[in-house]
Amino acid sequence: MGTVIGFVGSGQMARALAGGFVKSGLVSGADVLFANPGDSNAEKFKQAVPGSVRLPDAKAVLDRADMIWLAVKPQVMESVVRPIADHLNPRHLLVSVAAGLTLPTLADWSGQNNIIRVMPNTPCLVGRGVSVYCCGASVSNEEKSSLHQLLGSVGMAREVPEKLIDPITGVSGCGPAFIMMFLEAMADGGVKAGVPRALAIELAIETLGGTAELLKQTGEHPAVLREQVSSPAGATIYGLSSLENSGVRGAISEAVFRAASRAKKLG
Repeated sequence: MGTVIGFVGSGQMARALAGGFVKSGLVSGADVLFANPGDSNAEKFKQAVPGSVRLPDAKAVLDRADMIWLAVKPQVMESVVRPIADHLNPRHLLVSVAAGLTLPTLADWSGQNNIIRVMPNTPCLVGRGVSVYCCGASVSNEEKSSLHQLLGSVGMAREVPEKLIDPITGVSGCGPAFIMMFLEAMADGGVKAGVPRALAIELAIETLGGTAELLKQTGEHPAVLREQVSSPAGATIYGLSSLENSGVRGAISEAVFRAASRAKKLG
């Protein structure tokens, strides 16, 4: 690809993205630069992205990279962006992965409109990520294409209107955590019924993955496939009845809605 990528921040999302880019072969580890004040996250970043280069501060990253990934928490983003604003120039493309922070806000802090806002998720690390993005007014088609190529190398990538970024955060951005909890609960149920824990977890993982692939390949609505395995008076319909009585459907829907609402407030 030939682009030097810089990360300001080296937390979990930065590691997932950078590690995924390198695993895909699109970027070499030596072309990934990062700056982070804490040694713990820095060491984790170097382990996730072999060959990556740690620099002393954000300005040093700007001096050597064209695409700058701003991967810090929303609450500290302003304190990171304002000090580097005078060092930005038209060759820099800023990419923010912070929930809730809008393009106008980031433009105000940086003095630039050459900004892309991205909402990725952690499965990027294994090439199965889901990322959505929206672009500032000064982003060129070439820059957008480069960003799309990077995100596409680690999963699904879609450009969307900015108004959808926060709602989507509740679905795909926070979704992996919701799915992990559901998977844990499935495994716990198996253990309660007598299945060894390691096997129960393996079965739950494969069942979730296989079901997702079935939905993807058939293109059917989830309700249609659910009905196909819900035989009259069978085990599945009894289990589904328990889920409905426990309010699981409403709880999941509310979790997504509340996560999306919180993402918006973070801005």
